[in-house]
Amino acid sequence: MTHSLSADDLVEELSIRRVRETWAFGRDLGEWDALAACFHPQASITVSWYSGPATGFVERSRQARAAMKPQERNKHLLGNMRVACAGGRATLETDVQICVRESIDGYLLDYTSYARFFDLMLKHDGVWKIFKASCIYDKDRLDPVVPGAVPPAFYEAVPLSGAESGFAYMRFRQGKRGRTVPAGIVLGGSPAEQALRDEGLRWLTGAQPQ
Repeated sequence: MTHSLSADDLVEELSIRRVRETWAFGRDLGEWDALAACFHPQASITVSWYSGPATGFVERSRQARAAMKPQERNKHLLGNMRVACAGGRATLETDVQICVRESIDGYLLDYTSYARFFDLMLKHDGVWKIFKASCIYDKDRLDPVVPGAVPPAFYEAVPLSGAESGFAYMRFRQGKRGRTVPAGIVLGGSPAEQALRDEGLRWLTGAQPQ
């Protein structure tokens, strides 16, 4: 990437970024048609609680929102973005804070994950779509909404050291909800992140994702 872009390049980059921005509003506000439109018809996605076709992700997201308690919320706050584009293909990396308010074991908690979306983008009928969506998890935390309301024993099973410590609270939460974390989760700084980046470089040359 260079710092000097033509007007056409800037339009393409903004169009690519807009897909993730639309995704965030669609996911958080329950705008399911808008969310589905962000994905290529053959798109796949892997996140902490789901891995598979994007169509299944949209439906599972709809179900999860319908099951939320009135006091529960979620929000995806997008930050820095960077794009690499080669013709009708691109990669898009986006800083994200995944913010969730939820009830676990009777306690009201605020969860925050500091992560990055890594998307393989493809033009479909002249419009940019997400072809493969992945998330790189860097670190997370889980705080009681009412300070001091949660006893220390609640956190005893959470490993806060080692290679997976940045994903520890996410794994803890998913287990409490009866969910299985899918294989292939990517942690920041891991060999899996490097493999994902290598796949992105191959994608830009025309290779198919693994």
